[in-house]
Amino acid sequence: MAFPDYMSAVEKRIIGKMLRKALASNYVVSVFDGMEWPVKRSSDYETITADIGTTDITELLFRDSKTHAKVGWMMLVHGNDEDVICDHTANEEMEACVS
Repeated sequence: MAFPDYMSAVEKRIIGKMLRKALASNYVVSVFDGMEWPVKRSSDYETITADIGTTDITELLFRDSKTHAKVGWMMLVHGNDEDVICDHTANEEMEACVS
């Protein structure tokens, strides 16, 4: 199962592209839904995307898969279509994921 059905196609495409870049860079992703971390340090695309968009705002934390050092953070605001990526850490690693 990937993204929830109620997410727009535009958001799915943008977030999906960004996640594929992050996973290809050997990052693991944690998903925060505003109350808890339903996904912690996962490299499984299906697991990650299943919990994105379950609330209006999703926060993602990216870590290096080997060292577990924090690479960056990203905030998604759902319902904004092409502006779904609202904010992220300003560094080369995160810029590469969103470009």
